[in-house]
Amino acid sequence: MNILNGLSYESIQEINKSLLDDGSISFPQTPQMAKALGAGGDYSTSLTELSQLTSGRAITVENIERDLKVTAEQESDLVWWNLLRKSPIYAVLDQYMVQSDLGIDAHRHVFGKFKKESQFPKTSDVTLERKVDTTKFIRDMRDITHVMESVQTMVDHHQIINRAAATTVLEANELATVYGDSDVIPSQFDGLLKKLNATEDAGYDCVIDCRATGSSSNSKGEQITENQLEQGAEKIRNSFGIPTNLVMPFKVKSDLNAILPVSRRVVPGLQRGEMNMLGLPAAGFYTDFGWSGFGGDPQFKFNPVNDTFYPGGESSSMVSPAASVGTAPSVPTGVSASVSSDSASKFGTGDDGDYFYKVASLNADGISASEPLKSGGNAAVIAVTAGQKVTLTIAANDATITGYAIYRSPMDGTTSSECRWIADIKAVNPTGNTTFVDLNKALPGTSSAILISNAPQTAALDYRQLLPFVRMPLAFGLNGIVGVPYLYMMYSYLRTAKLSNPRTGGAYHVLFKNIRWSGSEF
Repeated sequence: MNILNGLSYESIQEINKSLLDDGSISFPQTPQMAKALGAGGDYSTSLTELSQLTSGRAITVENIERDLKVTAEQESDLVWWNLLRKSPIYAVLDQYMVQSDLGIDAHRHVFGKFKKESQFPKTSDVTLERKVDTTKFIRDMRDITHVMESVQTMVDHHQIINRAAATTVLEANELATVYGDSDVIPSQFDGLLKKLNATEDAGYDCVIDCRATGSSSNSKGEQITENQLEQGAEKIRNSFGIPTNLVMPFKVKSDLNAILPVSRRVVPGLQRGEMNMLGLPAAGFYTDFGWSGFGGDPQFKFNPVNDTFYPGGESSSMVSPAASVGTAPSVPTGVSASVSSDSASKFGTGDDGDYFYKVASLNADGISASEPLKSGGNAAVIAVTAGQKVTLTIAANDATITGYAIYRSPMDGTTSSECRWIADIKAVNPTGNTTFVDLNKALPGTSSAILISNAPQTAALDYRQLLPFVRMPLAFGLNGIVGVPYLYMMYSYLRTAKLSNPRTGGAYHVLFKNIRWSGSEF
């Protein structure tokens, strides 16, 4: 009979300890125990390969934990995906109606509505517009070999590839929510940066520029301020939106923790009147123009995003690529530049200086190494003064190119390796010349943040889904392997049903751009 049967591991350890402590068992009296304890060799030495398992340890069953430890990104890291609502659609083309006014003539008075006792008013008409958007198709494929299906594995292999593929599809969706541009990569949906910049170009007040100004600005950004946060919330509220969430890279959030005064911070678990909030991270911003649906005073929440999903100015993905990524198109064959005056230029007196430029080719499958602006075969600068614009002419000879990524150095940079991303543009002629005009609207090495109107009653922003995420097994051996490929798919796009407001000249969402991190060396 096994007297230890049913006892816990801790109880058995206690019995062993008590027997050894009181002398009932000692190693000299039990040579078999001593031999057994020493049979495995030296357990204090870390193992790097199985050949180090010798003697008794070679036949010892090692502990194998079946809980997979994942260091890669996971669904909980996807802020946009978890923040925005999803709604179903039933066709590739999604049509909906937008009403932009009430059919009234308004100034300080509503005209034509106060009438005499026997007088009819004129008929009024509302303005309706039919909007059409297109569903985009996000897909990934993973293979499981027949051998892998046949053996016993430490962790369920289906779980591994399912999690990896799902997160890959959602990561593609997450990055496109900010950076998507169907002109540059036609298979993408348009993201918020493109939409808000286009809305500003159309004359709507939806962008707050955080750049430094004055003769010593040196073409750099500045930290976001309390007053700018207040202005952003006011702009949205004045256009009948409700600011609910400020989504930003981690480094922008870390600066806000230091910048905001105690009186404006939302801190979980503490009331606004409590003054022991100093030093605690800010979870949101108190403002009269915020949303009351969170409970307590009107506010909007802070939603910081990992650098992988919302790259800041310091991110490695903002650096001009030295080598291609993915199945990339060809490098541009040449980049030239010229300067001329333009009344719309944002190159001011503090921006006079020399700038390097680099350009990389893009398509849906990859990005090429970047080609610098050159003179005499070497990377060269171009001198810019206040009121000028820079026109780049990009030459290429690859029909697979659909767009270009533009990179620029800081003012008076020392090398072209300092170039950081400022824009993506459409390749108008991928086998000829495409031009890009730099008016200094975007500053290299800076970040952005987006304040959105995401209250349920506004219905301003959501993901429209023709097909929620699905997994589909394909034919055995399809990819030329002895195994089964699995296809992972989601058919979706980002709808901004309410973006601009023609009556107010504002918008439902606000872009903060050219934000400089306090610790930046750029």
